[in-house]
Amino acid sequence: MPGSPGRWPFAGHVRGRWEAGPVRLAWAGRIAHSALPEEAWEAATALRDVLGSVVGDGRFDVINQAWAAVDTLPERWKTREDLSLLLAACDPAGILLSSAGMAAVYVESPAGWVAAALSGSPLFTEPGAPARPPVPQPSLRPGTRFVGLCKDMPLPKPADIALSCGVREAL
Repeated sequence: MPGSPGRWPFAGHVRGRWEAGPVRLAWAGRIAHSALPEEAWEAATALRDVLGSVVGDGRFDVINQAWAAVDTLPERWKTREDLSLLLAACDPAGILLSSAGMAAVYVESPAGWVAAALSGSPLFTEPGAPARPPVPQPSLRPGTRFVGLCKDMPLPKPADIALSCGVREAL
């Protein structure tokens, strides 16, 4: 996820992952990004900690457990309505995406970066902690890379997506 426009582009940004046997969870997001850097750091650390404690059997269960963990955050961060989060749960059958506060999600393909979903998709919601877990999107092949862009982020050209997220060379 690229940095946000403004004086502190990575305030409140968080990313992480864990793996438990064949199940993996990865996330990228931001929370309290419009707060002062200290509060944004505290909120991002809390988000990372609750997502790092998620356990589950299979990608659908992990996605549900991740949203349940987000719901345990202190009210002062859930009610700010500036949470944007992209979750990816993976097991041997594929990758499942779920998000809140995304304007676009791109998936890397042999032809370059392409939109992962059309407008109206459950991946594209308003920022903020959702009242109920967002509907996860269909599976992708394991090993697929993807990028989420928050509602207020400028949409880069597909050719510039990796660079805007800090990727300087092919993985």
